[in-house]
Amino acid sequence: MKSKWFSLGCLTSIVIIIIIIFSLIITFGILGKRLQKPLPKQIMDGSWLKLDLSGRIIDYNEFEDNPFTGSFSEKTNSVHDIVHKINKAAHDERIIGIILEPQFISCGYANLHEIMNALNDFKNTGKEIHAYLDLGLNKDYFLSSVANKIYLNPSASAGILLTGVGGGMLFYKDMLDKIGVEFNVIHAGKYKGAGETFSRNKLSEPVKKNLDRLFSNVYDSVLLEIAENRNIDISELINIYEKREELFINQESALEYNLIDELTFKEDLYKELGISKKRLITLSDYDIPKFKTSNANIAVVYAQGGIVMQSLGLNTVNITANKLNAILDKIERDNDIKGVVIRVNSPGGSALVSEIIHSKIKKLREVKPVVISMGNVAASGGYYISTESDYIFADPYTITGSIGVVAMLLNISKMTDKIGINEEDLSKGKFTNALSIYSKLEESTIVSMRKSIQSTYLEFKQRVADGREISLEDVEQIAQGQVWSAEDALQNNLIDETGMISDAITKAAELSNLDEFTIEYFPKKKSYLEEFLKDKLDVDLAETVISNQVKGERGMLKAWQLFKSIKNDPLQAVMPFELEN
Repeated sequence: MKSKWFSLGCLTSIVIIIIIIFSLIITFGILGKRLQKPLPKQIMDGSWLKLDLSGRIIDYNEFEDNPFTGSFSEKTNSVHDIVHKINKAAHDERIIGIILEPQFISCGYANLHEIMNALNDFKNTGKEIHAYLDLGLNKDYFLSSVANKIYLNPSASAGILLTGVGGGMLFYKDMLDKIGVEFNVIHAGKYKGAGETFSRNKLSEPVKKNLDRLFSNVYDSVLLEIAENRNIDISELINIYEKREELFINQESALEYNLIDELTFKEDLYKELGISKKRLITLSDYDIPKFKTSNANIAVVYAQGGIVMQSLGLNTVNITANKLNAILDKIERDNDIKGVVIRVNSPGGSALVSEIIHSKIKKLREVKPVVISMGNVAASGGYYISTESDYIFADPYTITGSIGVVAMLLNISKMTDKIGINEEDLSKGKFTNALSIYSKLEESTIVSMRKSIQSTYLEFKQRVADGREISLEDVEQIAQGQVWSAEDALQNNLIDETGMISDAITKAAELSNLDEFTIEYFPKKKSYLEEFLKDKLDVDLAETVISNQVKGERGMLKAWQLFKSIKNDPLQAVMPFELEN
């Protein structure tokens, strides 16, 4: 019998090995095909650049290409690449216009605003932009509003869905109570809402009031921009958003509301504009302009994603001290780089890592001017690392502030009791099991953690006070975990000016006394395959596949990523939400 089971086990192992080898052959076959660069498409005179933007758009993509795009992961565009291609097209005599076809865009309003700014510059050269919508959602329409004309599919199943501005938060307390899992959440700052998703069933009143003000500011800004772009009276636009009867705005209503200019099928629009297949250039076919180097450079460093101790995988955008500080060290030693712009797009994360990065930026600032450019969000730890700078720009749609600290301590002792798992501790030392998820928290641990949080919060406020040259008393008034729109942040002296990343670059050159300069971008772009093979191939591949399987459930995925972050680092300077609409 033993022989039989041993043989069966061996056979199973062999089958599994064959499957793995076969899968790897297929995978690397796909990689090989994807890595074979096609010949560049010839661009004819009278061509149109097609921006069919959809899905996630990040600030900066440090990979030259992703061979897994279309197989294991979704295509990821970056604002950096899109803007530079639009700018190139604006001065490319072969390109006479842009066809904008957004669909299901998922990114922050600040990212869209950067793209819209580039599109406006494109229009100012005398070239036209035509936007086409099949089904336009909030951000699709917001981006389309910059076009000279907007066209809508005449089909009855097409339309425009304008719902407003907001963000949803999932609360897990009832579920966790049922399975015997407890989160002990300790805040410094009454508006610090991070952790409430695990410890409460709804938002606390101070947090709710703060977020309501923030959402109102962003909502007003979005409507004002659309009204100006479409030449619609703001009161009429408010009525469209808040008083219309239909959920999906149909073709007749869209025309009546002046949200669009014409109803037409895409093929007919192309024919009307004289666009043939040969004269339609996709974003991927249009190369990014090459940047010349000189002896006087401005470095632009992209710091995006959650602030974590260790990278959460190749397919996850995040900030680690090891990676970012290595870049800043290199910039500090490079005598050709005269000034630095750090583009911060982060909701925060580890308080310790934020402090380490802050210290590095302070050291860099001693030898070169540092200007901060804030993207969609630069809050909590994202604001922490921004304070040590010579000047701070925030996009008009930036969310910032959230000066506060939270600790989240997980305990599953009730769950293990329910399912019959017992733990017996053999330990020496008062706090040996303080962070064990299997042991109920001792009061001494909670008291000690509160002291640590208050100490970290005071340090955070001191960094703000020193960096922004304001008193600790004034910092406390704008801290306590409160989040601010760019307009409020400017009034509260958290930033110096609202502006784009180009404004930050100009300011860095001014502070560096440079009249002429070139721009050097960091992290340097590299091969995805090279990094993929170098850094734990099997783990990252599995994580890529799994994370994309659940990416539709974004709330669950973000909760999981937060749990991974706090597992070994419970003190967090993190913002608990994002704008989804």
